[in-house]
Amino acid sequence: MMDREAFLESCYQQLLVIFQKAKKYQKDDKQKFRLEGYMQAGKVIGLISNQDALKVMEKAHFDVFNETIEARHKRKANLHEALLRGDDSYTNIPAYERNK
Repeated sequence: MMDREAFLESCYQQLLVIFQKAKKYQKDDKQKFRLEGYMQAGKVIGLISNQDALKVMEKAHFDVFNETIEARHKRKANLHEALLRGDDSYTNIPAYERNK
């Protein structure tokens, strides 16, 4: 039987793969949905809490993208809004500076 720490490590490793693919613009919905079900099963049987699941997602996301999930969503929303406004000033900033 898998213990809590081994389960969380398994989740972390799977999240790393998913986030690394996302970083390369390679979506893998099948793998993502499988992991969501795996993590949900861990919550249902009481192996992990929702907080544990969120923490492991945050850690893997930060390790791959070097930013929190919230910061990434905010940055992408800002870019989307700038594009909708036709504001070229945001997109004229080199990506390596925008992504800081």
